[in-house]
Amino acid sequence: MKNSSKEMSLFKKLTALPYLLVFLALLMPLANVSCSVKENDKPIAEATFYQIASGIDLDKSLNDPALGQMHRIVKENPKTLDRFKMQMPNFPKMEPVRHLYGILAAIFLAALFSWFVPLASTVMGLLSMVSLWSLLMKLSQLGNELGIPLLKVEGGIGLYCASFLILIGTAMNIATMVRPAVVARRERKKKAKAK
Repeated sequence: MKNSSKEMSLFKKLTALPYLLVFLALLMPLANVSCSVKENDKPIAEATFYQIASGIDLDKSLNDPALGQMHRIVKENPKTLDRFKMQMPNFPKMEPVRHLYGILAAIFLAALFSWFVPLASTVMGLLSMVSLWSLLMKLSQLGNELGIPLLKVEGGIGLYCASFLILIGTAMNIATMVRPAVVARRERKKKAKAK
């Protein structure tokens, strides 16, 4: 029984690890932007979570053919520049999205709570995962708002990796919550058989 409690204590401490690894996963591209007209086209931009939170500079983030097209469109049609400036006042730099750091705080709290309150950890982890996917949905609407419906925004490897790690942490939290009930049931069965 002592070994079992030591193993459970170690397992509970390790539950924070997948949540902490999410911080590294968000260094990989969260979203890939490509042209929806061309099949199997390479992404014209790949943005990480941290780039989106601090504000993306389109001049640095866009790949060469797309960057040249953007400059050509702006040069040939000044009304397009006005439309871009309505959505992004500092065009070509997007506004920083500072409230995204709240998602990082939720992930950190999920890691912290996994040691003390697994249910709260599970809730914080799942809320942060839903927030990441809603961010992707918001980014996919940006092309229509800019008047460029040909842009296709898809989840990048960073988003899938972060979601997978959060689900692993959630499964570990559920195991932490369920295990004591399973052990207690086994003990009751052993006592019933002993009588």
